[in-house]
Amino acid sequence: MNNLRSPRRSARLCWLVLLVCGALSGCTAALEDAYPLAPSTDVFVPSVWPASPGPALLVTSTAALQAAIDAASPGQTIALADGSYLDATLYLRRSGITVQAQTPGGVHLNGAQHIFVTGNGNVLRGFQFNSGDIGEDTVIDVTGSDNVLSQINFSGYRARRYVHFDAGSHRNELSYSAISRKSAAPIGPAIQINTSPTSPGYHRIRYCAFRLFPGPGGDHGNEPIRIGLGAERANASRTLVEHCYFSGVGSGDSESISVKSSENVCRYNTFTNNPGGMMVFRAGNHNTAYGNFFLASSGGVRVKEGHGHNIVNNYFETGADDAFAVDFVASDPAHDIRLVHNTFANMGAIDLGGPGPAGMVFANNLFDKAAGAIFSDDNGKTSFFGNLNRGSLGIAIASGMTLVDPLLERNADGYLAPGANSPAVDSANPQLPALLDVQGLDTDSAVNFDISGQPRPEAKAQRDVGCSERQTSPSATRLRPLLLTDVGPVYLGGPALAPTK
Repeated sequence: MNNLRSPRRSARLCWLVLLVCGALSGCTAALEDAYPLAPSTDVFVPSVWPASPGPALLVTSTAALQAAIDAASPGQTIALADGSYLDATLYLRRSGITVQAQTPGGVHLNGAQHIFVTGNGNVLRGFQFNSGDIGEDTVIDVTGSDNVLSQINFSGYRARRYVHFDAGSHRNELSYSAISRKSAAPIGPAIQINTSPTSPGYHRIRYCAFRLFPGPGGDHGNEPIRIGLGAERANASRTLVEHCYFSGVGSGDSESISVKSSENVCRYNTFTNNPGGMMVFRAGNHNTAYGNFFLASSGGVRVKEGHGHNIVNNYFETGADDAFAVDFVASDPAHDIRLVHNTFANMGAIDLGGPGPAGMVFANNLFDKAAGAIFSDDNGKTSFFGNLNRGSLGIAIASGMTLVDPLLERNADGYLAPGANSPAVDSANPQLPALLDVQGLDTDSAVNFDISGQPRPEAKAQRDVGCSERQTSPSATRLRPLLLTDVGPVYLGGPALAPTK
């Protein structure tokens, strides 16, 4: 971006103006432009940790930190004094303790940093990694379970991977963190989750910001998030990626999220100003994309392999970028893909993959495209019912698609939804295809809610076509496209810290 070196004062002024304006499409783009100030630093907002039940033990060196960790008892909090520290290897072998920076974001771990979390039920929070190089290694490697990594900033740090949740670990979480400017040398995903053939991991990535990955784009393994590996496609991971913000990562890799295992859910995420990047069901089965926003020249969803994938309640306003695409891989051809109650407006191609993909269903989707064909590369094996469209279809569809102006209006949250007189209102086909409920995750398989979180009518025939119900109760709306202020560490402008329980 051209203004990465803009004066700090101007950027702060722009930040304040944007917080007041709140209009999504324009303001999101401007906010993203204003947020980064230098190649590896961001606006720093001083903060303090909420009061904890007991005082934290303050140490002033990484050697003292390791000694304190090794002697800690469950429930203890250990804080490293604010400052910069070089070339440390830390082992969090204990369980049930908190290891944190003295103040959120006040500690910079630079040089060659390795952190191994082998214990269970720990919290690691408040550290920044923005000036270091560990080559082909991983910064934080988690083999234990029920650990939380939070309020962490990775920016421009050179590593193969920033965070790795190992196979056999369970219920680990990365939350309220920022991941930006990960170099493609060495190549590797910023966040790697490996899976077990016998035990789902149930890991969570929540309220994180992924931004500004440099590189040539394309598919070469430098994804922000990768869940599984090709050899793990049959493993049920049941990882949840939710409430995350992706912007400008398509230059690093064409897969913003790369899913290579089964029964994962990606929901409530926002992809904006992200040309060339897509959410990709690369391998595995029964994966779900639910309630995501794909905005402002961002890629949508691509399915490469596997079966039983659900794409439900999403909003695609992708500009020239593909909104949806299916590849054909003879060894594991994509099939039985269900697209239900999505809205496609001002979007790029919907590529049906040509001969090969089979058993696809489009049900109760809304398509609004003023110029160019909606569909391309027909596979001849796709079913349509209950859909509305404005614009040229581009392929022959015998039934299940009604040509009509949907009369969409841009709502207060900046995206297009049915107006009061829209033919989409109360027009859904009640015969939905069966959608998978992933064990242990709430996937709304009955589509009882819309993209904003408000309930749909109980009677399926009274529901609206597309991702949005005509809003009758604004107070019921609890979900909207994310801004940077909704995600990431508090010290980089993210949401306020929750009180310690």
